[in-house]
Amino acid sequence: MTALRVVDLEAGYEPGLPIVRGTSLAVEPNEIVAVLGPNGAGKSTLIKAIAGLVPVSAGKVLLHDRDITGRAAHHLAHEGLGFVPQTENVFVNLSIEDNLDLAASILKVPKKQRLRDLYDLFPDLARQRRLLAGRLSGGQRQMLAVARALVGEPKVLMLDEPSAGLSPKLVGIVFEKLLDVRATGVTIVLVEQNVKAALAIADRGAVLVEGSTRIVGTARDLAGDPQVAALYLGQHRGGS
Repeated sequence: MTALRVVDLEAGYEPGLPIVRGTSLAVEPNEIVAVLGPNGAGKSTLIKAIAGLVPVSAGKVLLHDRDITGRAAHHLAHEGLGFVPQTENVFVNLSIEDNLDLAASILKVPKKQRLRDLYDLFPDLARQRRLLAGRLSGGQRQMLAVARALVGEPKVLMLDEPSAGLSPKLVGIVFEKLLDVRATGVTIVLVEQNVKAALAIADRGAVLVEGSTRIVGTARDLAGDPQVAALYLGQHRGGS
């Protein structure tokens, strides 16, 4: 059973002006798939459409063979799909503990056991659980955002530019943690501009250009493909 399948998806913010144009993608259980592409290719719009945050005008999204096309984001959080947005992904005026506690309350999960499991997975957060999220480093804040998305025990976790604004060292730390998350049985889809870092942890990659999938291949093949480099040099330009 495919963990996540996108079939001929069209989506965008304005009626009749799709940014995602007939994109298809299949993600197998326990895979890490990196969605890559030049600026404006529609990468973030794609995962926001999957997550129920951007209107879908055509095509389908299947989560473990269940049709979730157009479902609202708050429903999908209960159906096994987690999403970490690029910005405003934690409550900066709440502590680490309160951020996680609030997510557990909203999702109505067994709070005590779930938070214990997450603190085991994220020991840096456990050590500073009383600290306000706004005082965390960029890497720690990103880890808290990932932990919040994992509170509901999603089977598929999607992340929008998890390396944004981080130093190379912190990118490495956050991406290593994503490998630990995958080891718990979570399938991961990440949108990334940092091609090298993304392909270093991904099993496969999909390159979007002008809202459509142009290349899908193993991370190793894409890392050595000159066509991928050409796409990143701006020879192709897409929508927003």
